Amino acid sequence: MKRYSVIYFALALIGLGVLSVRADGFRNPPDTAAALGKSGKHIVWVDDASAIFYNPANLTEVASRQVQISSLLGYSHADYSGQLGQTETESPWCVLPGFAIAWPLPKNSDLTLGFGVHVPFGRQTRWDADGDLRYAAPVFSSMSVMDFSPALAWRVSDSVSIGAGLDLYYGRLQLRQLLPFSPGSRIAAEADGLAAGANAGITWRITPSQRLALTCRSPFDLKFRGEMKTDEIPVFLPSVPTSDIETTFKYPTIVALGYGVRLTDTLRVEANAEWLQFSRFKTMAIDAGANNPLAGILGLSSTPQNWNDTWTFGVGADWRFVPDWTLRAGYLHLQSPIPNQTFAPMALDVDQSIVSIGLGYQTGRHAIDIAYALGLFNKRRIGDDNQNPLYRQGTYTFEGHLAALTYTYAF
Repeated sequence: MKRYSVIYFALALIGLGVLSVRADGFRNPPDTAAALGKSGKHIVWVDDASAIFYNPANLTEVASRQVQISSLLGYSHADYSGQLGQTETESPWCVLPGFAIAWPLPKNSDLTLGFGVHVPFGRQTRWDADGDLRYAAPVFSSMSVMDFSPALAWRVSDSVSIGAGLDLYYGRLQLRQLLPFSPGSRIAAEADGLAAGANAGITWRITPSQRLALTCRSPFDLKFRGEMKTDEIPVFLPSVPTSDIETTFKYPTIVALGYGVRLTDTLRVEANAEWLQFSRFKTMAIDAGANNPLAGILGLSSTPQNWNDTWTFGVGADWRFVPDWTLRAGYLHLQSPIPNQTFAPMALDVDQSIVSIGLGYQTGRHAIDIAYALGLFNKRRIGDDNQNPLYRQGTYTFEGHLAALTYTYAF
């Protein structure tokens, strides 16, 4: 558990150690205010250092060296009512940071280097520790994945740019489950791990006013290893105070296609569709070592997930209404990959739409962008087909808000 804690703590000191906001499946919201202002529809007309996150081919659009820092503030709240009673989540606020740099090489090379750090995947759920779900589900669960991504882009011709990057992932997992034996009866687990992947993009400038972009992010498996601790477990249940723990999360292949058109000299629109291969996540299996018998009794050792592949669809626009100011707006629809049969309170997710607005200001070498997005959620009703009898006949309602601030410096 302690192998990478120094790295994680150091990043936390500079604002990069975070907890994640709820999103579609494992994935977090967009990293920058420009992207959030367009509801994440930002792979065609992205022309700053944040291309490292959305479409590395567009790093060739960056005219000079840039450094960019972003912070996204999220509010996410859920209420539960059902056969177990009523309760709600706590600690609804969280922060997601991002950092990116773009470095065009000499003009005759048509190459641009990039490097970014962000948190593309994660989730956190904290239920009321005195609420009616306190023994039925973990009162606290958190998973966050940080991505260190170097990239290279090449302007192949006047009409085509390509780019590719590596993804070096560091993940951290935490869980706390209360047990109905005594006030201090509980289990807790912490684990971390490393993984690697890749991403690529291509942008085709069909005409001076039309573009087509295609991006792909490879799947990866992140194996978490750490410790599981138990407290005040009755003697009739097999357990030890501390044991090793290991589990693997399977993250999806993501493919996105976008079409953009410049309607006027100051107004650009793009429409995107994404496919996410969440069906890779079939089972949550936990190896708790000497505590495997206890994990099995509590139903934590192996739990079917059987997530579905999903699609997202959306449109975003930006309008430079005066020379230094840009207005952005967007709409996005997200599908939840979690079927009713395997839905659980520690993995809150629901079909949703997002509407957003943003504003950008640029003067000289400096640019500042802000954005706000509102989540429009369906209620999540779980029936008698859920695999866990405790979760049946439950209704979940959601509320979510996002705000982002990005500063960019060109040099």
